[in-house]
Amino acid sequence: MPKRIVRSAAVLATVSLPLSACSAGGQGAAPPSPSAAAAHPVFGQKTERQVFLAVRETQKAPTARFAQKLTFTGKKGSIVRTTTGGLDFAGDRGHAEVSWDLPARTSGKARTAVLGVTPAREDGETAGTYLVDRQRIRYRAASSPYWIDYAPADTSGGSGGLTDNDPLEFMRGSESPVGGTLLEALTAGKATSYRQTPAGGRAYRAELSDSALSVLFPHDLHPHVVLSGPSASRRPPVPLTVEVDARGRIIRAGITVEDAFRKDGGLADFTTLTLDLSLSGYGSGAPSPAAAGRVLKAADSVRDIGEVRKGGCVDFATGQLSSRQVVTVPCSGSHDARVLGQHRIAPGADDDATRVRSRAVCGPDAWAWWARPKDGTGSEVRTTCYDVS
Repeated sequence: MPKRIVRSAAVLATVSLPLSACSAGGQGAAPPSPSAAAAHPVFGQKTERQVFLAVRETQKAPTARFAQKLTFTGKKGSIVRTTTGGLDFAGDRGHAEVSWDLPARTSGKARTAVLGVTPAREDGETAGTYLVDRQRIRYRAASSPYWIDYAPADTSGGSGGLTDNDPLEFMRGSESPVGGTLLEALTAGKATSYRQTPAGGRAYRAELSDSALSVLFPHDLHPHVVLSGPSASRRPPVPLTVEVDARGRIIRAGITVEDAFRKDGGLADFTTLTLDLSLSGYGSGAPSPAAAGRVLKAADSVRDIGEVRKGGCVDFATGQLSSRQVVTVPCSGSHDARVLGQHRIAPGADDDATRVRSRAVCGPDAWAWWARPKDGTGSEVRTTCYDVS
């Protein structure tokens, strides 16, 4: 497994492991003989290191399947993000299908926090598929007839990148080919006790420090979640449960974080964050890196809506949360919008006044999208007029 540098990732939900009989020495099924346990790559080490070592043993497997749930729980219901797919540890590539399920009563702020908003003032995509390797991230929205092929330069967030702090790059993991899984944080977990499982594995009680939580979230969610700082420091270590098979490979892990969301963020209506990861099918077939069907290069097709020429047609689903980013597509086929013109106007005294001026220049029958200069300077505001299909 090539050495990886830990970056941000994300996701969440609960796991209920039967750990009621845990002890520091372990109990349950008949334990292996002392000589066998001492020679085991995971069980032969100190208890507190065994979760870390289980991650390393997991990475030695050529392939595995995974399923993970992210759940935000509040008084009005739960937002759930489900991710399933395959991991090719040996080939450093993976496949992930992601879907969001939001209660009907979810507030507009919360919907925007997790889905983003399109130039049509609608929710972003709720489902999509990702093919990830060290060279590219290919994304296809559930509603889209094509894939978008993002090269590393497109997702770096640098001056030449398209995505800035959007969640595409977090789909490339550090401890796993696919980012956003609990594997990203488990190396920081410290087991406090365990019990033997009937199949010869172990089920651990463990702890995860708040400092490890940041790698479980893409940057676009950081403003909504309590990570490090005074609020987080008042919390005890995050309870972590981990179950491994007889070879020491992870088959299940979960965390629950109380008081997880910032009161000034878009997810303030929610209180508890849970994450449930399961791994299975070790040694199963490797996920295919091929994107079947039409593929568009992001560098050629994804751009700021303010850079689309008059008469050009666009789709809104880019795999990013930034509503300014669109995909240029032929007007002869299906499309989400047609650009009617680009204008530069003098800014108003505040955002509301600028919005009124933008709508005035576009007219009553067109949509208007305005944006300040990217560098925060300049005396003119760019306004795009467009018609939503």
